[in-house]
Amino acid sequence: MSNHSSSSASSSATSLPKVALIATGGTIAGVAPTPLEQISYQAGVLTVDSMLETLPGIEGVARITSVQCGNLPSENITPEHWAMLGEQCAKALDDPEICGVVLTHGTDTLEESAFYLHLTLASPKPVVLTGSMRPATSLSADGPINIRDAVAVAACPQAQARGALLVMNSRVLSARTAVKVATLDVEAFRALESGCLGRVINGEPQFYYGREENPALAGTFAELARRQNLPRVDVIYGCAGMPVDLVRYSVERSAGIVLAGMGNGSMPDAVRHELRQAIAGGIPVIRCSRTGSGPVTPLDEYEGFVPGGMLSPAKARVLLMLALEQQKNAEPAQRMLSVREVFALGAKL
Repeated sequence: MSNHSSSSASSSATSLPKVALIATGGTIAGVAPTPLEQISYQAGVLTVDSMLETLPGIEGVARITSVQCGNLPSENITPEHWAMLGEQCAKALDDPEICGVVLTHGTDTLEESAFYLHLTLASPKPVVLTGSMRPATSLSADGPINIRDAVAVAACPQAQARGALLVMNSRVLSARTAVKVATLDVEAFRALESGCLGRVINGEPQFYYGREENPALAGTFAELARRQNLPRVDVIYGCAGMPVDLVRYSVERSAGIVLAGMGNGSMPDAVRHELRQAIAGGIPVIRCSRTGSGPVTPLDEYEGFVPGGMLSPAKARVLLMLALEQQKNAEPAQRMLSVREVFALGAKL
């Protein structure tokens, strides 16, 4: 990723809060052949400064300092990019003038990057991620209003000390619980069990709840924020008649496994046998669900497996990668215990 900085501020608005706007590409920076096209487009084309030109009046919400930190569709985001985004956010948060950060990002892997930043950034200042479901050239593009709302949240004192946040379609969500639930709709992200933290109404953030004293797992892995070579963790999708050799392939190459199981994290007997052997060999296996809603709970027949609780398979993978890196020098038994402890905390509602 390449970095480029610029700033826009009015001398008459120096009393306004200052927000760093970091752009990484995605649909929000996408361009389609015509204004009527909302599905076929090229993501990650427009720069952050050109996006700001579509936001008349943003200078009345906050003073903006903009940073172009790459420009790519989010399906190409890697853990190495997570480290660079964490470093860029940490640099902005260290500036005493800046009260919060907004990060524009493609929606396909937005929940993973958001959860990574939630886990690795310890500052109480808000980091707010946003994106769009329609390209910037669309007749009814949702990107500009999402940026305006995200900036308003980042500049809001009530947003502090809540961990990383996600703002889209006027909803304010926790990065720990937000998941993508739609392929095309602008109402693309929800926290299915816990609900949203608040709304932005006509540019004014309104939070439904007070701040948690210590948001679960926020900043837990701050010492790993710039670590690029995280352990490999594979996600295996559970389905009827799933091939055991695919499971074996991942076990032989991964430091940990996340199973997107059926129902309450179930799997075929042959797969369970294979993964039990992996656990006996010191490889943690997290049971999640492909259903998209509801907790995965402990079950006697899955003793030894780590229940993923409320975490989606994608989020469980991020958490396991960081937990394994943090415990890479520990004995296998201690490493497994640490993984269990961190999932017991992070997988709650």
